[in-house]
Amino acid sequence: MDTLKQKQWADQQVDEDFVRRAVDLAESNALRVALYQATGDPEVRDLEQITVHLRRGALVKQVISDADLPTLKEKAVQFLLENADSYQETIPSDEELKSLMSLILGQEISDSYLASRKALVGFEEFPFYPAQWTGATKPELPQDFKVAIIGSGFSGISTGVILSRLGIPFDVYERRSEVGGTWSINRYPDVRVDTMSTTYQLSFVKKYPWPEYFAPAAQVRQYIEDTARDFGVLDNVKFGHDVRSLTWNEESSLWEIEVEHDGVVSRSTANYVVAGTGLFATPKKLDVAGVDDFKGDILHTALWPEDYPLEGKRVAVIGNGSTGVQLLKKVASEAAHVSAIVRTPQWVTPREYYGEPVPSELQWLLQKMPYYWNWDRFAWSAPNSLNDLFTPDPEWKAQGGLFSRMNDNLRTALTEYIKEQTGYDESLYSKLIPNYPPWARRMIVDNDWYKTLTEDHVDLVTDGIDHLEADGIVTTTGERIPVDVIVSSTGFTVTKYLFPITVTGKDGVSLEERWERDGVGPRAYLSMLVPGFPNLFILYGPNSQGSLNFPTKMETWANYVGEMLVRMVEQGHKSFDLTEKAFADHYEILDGRTSNMIWMDPDSRDKNYYVSHGRVQVMTAFSIEEHWRDMTTPRLEDFRLG
Repeated sequence: MDTLKQKQWADQQVDEDFVRRAVDLAESNALRVALYQATGDPEVRDLEQITVHLRRGALVKQVISDADLPTLKEKAVQFLLENADSYQETIPSDEELKSLMSLILGQEISDSYLASRKALVGFEEFPFYPAQWTGATKPELPQDFKVAIIGSGFSGISTGVILSRLGIPFDVYERRSEVGGTWSINRYPDVRVDTMSTTYQLSFVKKYPWPEYFAPAAQVRQYIEDTARDFGVLDNVKFGHDVRSLTWNEESSLWEIEVEHDGVVSRSTANYVVAGTGLFATPKKLDVAGVDDFKGDILHTALWPEDYPLEGKRVAVIGNGSTGVQLLKKVASEAAHVSAIVRTPQWVTPREYYGEPVPSELQWLLQKMPYYWNWDRFAWSAPNSLNDLFTPDPEWKAQGGLFSRMNDNLRTALTEYIKEQTGYDESLYSKLIPNYPPWARRMIVDNDWYKTLTEDHVDLVTDGIDHLEADGIVTTTGERIPVDVIVSSTGFTVTKYLFPITVTGKDGVSLEERWERDGVGPRAYLSMLVPGFPNLFILYGPNSQGSLNFPTKMETWANYVGEMLVRMVEQGHKSFDLTEKAFADHYEILDGRTSNMIWMDPDSRDKNYYVSHGRVQVMTAFSIEEHWRDMTTPRLEDFRLG
């Protein structure tokens, strides 16, 4: 990747003007902390920082005040001109790192905060204390010992990296012809991440040269492939291998695996199975009357044909979740007419730099300014204090507030944003303002969605769909909309973890039977483990979203797998099975917390994929500190060991 890094500015003359442009593009507080770490200059340390609200209040950050910004920039320029090619970086001690984190946050932090956020700043080679053998050498593994990993997205590749470091044999079963997971599957127009690229990466991959601030899917897929190759995982991937079933053999303490490859079904075994199949793996089919009568094309966003032509066509886009909002602008730029069919309004928020390339000057700064990459990543990923957004404030509501002061302020700001983006057209914006608080459903990133709705050839349709006909859609009010192509942005069946794999655990009970028998849907201890399914890890399982950015969280799950395997091998155990008590105790806490949080808001919960079977099924309520503790210190007392 070093050559790729250099290409970003290879044709540029790196002179003083170039360096000044680079510094102008920097995140100011990250630049301040990086410069102070490199120089120890007390004047840099004492520069004034202020709190600013970005994205209309959805993000709170610390930045350097306008009065002190020129001083910071001049000192940074002079430092870079003298040291850019010669400075040798060092890894800070925990004491120094704690001081620097406190500086960038503008407040003192605890030891637990430091430990749980090390991966976000990423100084060490493997910042999240990846699993390792307790002895000087790896113990001898049982004969034919092997781990089966299903899926080659972030979760699968992260697990492969951890297992490679431990020297544990593994195979990665990937049903597609390339790695990438959801970033291989989703190829709809303008698909990209909705967080800054610098935060959407693993802590052990340093200074990856993202071409865009918010990377498109192709760039993310390339990143995953680069990581898999550079860390020795790619050679273990079995492409075109579709896992059909997993069956636990109690006598041998092995998982029996049925796999289809090139039409041939084969069988193998594994001591442990890591399912990195993800939450968004099963597209939800368009479920309306007359779907079989429609003669045009129905395109689900996860099944988008390559180079599909939209020119001159009448297109209906059904849904305004993340995918529907991302693709509307691009679809509208090609189609003759677009009908945006919206059932439930969403809170759609702006993002700074969305859709923009990273300038070569900033690419250079990220590579050349000591410690800047680390603090830029931390500045954009360090969580805000969002409890006031997610938890209702009874006192505030008693005074006439809707939810909490912070949430209501965000609601007011986003309402004004909607009005601005629609040109204050009341006939339009009145249909687009949700009746529930922000964050009750997933916050959507605005890709000029509101502005696209104002274009002459784009119509907003808020009536329900009654049925489809051969060449059109008929709404519940009887309006007929002529359509050539239907884009189904209807999301995924998020309760179908591991689907369509048939998973059979102890006593012949399937995973779906286990989850449905008590009427509360999918649940898993630490989002990964289910009683009666020994030696099975489900990564990105129930109640897994929240608290950390996705790649970092997937990295922590992979670390937990490694930690468990180290303990099992070193202590001579062949199997573990979660106790029902540990499972029940975990969910007593989690359900107790989530039942009072914003995702259960009565105005949105029935239309919210976060909620299923009357409970929050996707989001977690555990803090980053709690999550870090659980991922690094497995509680073997919660398991029956065999």
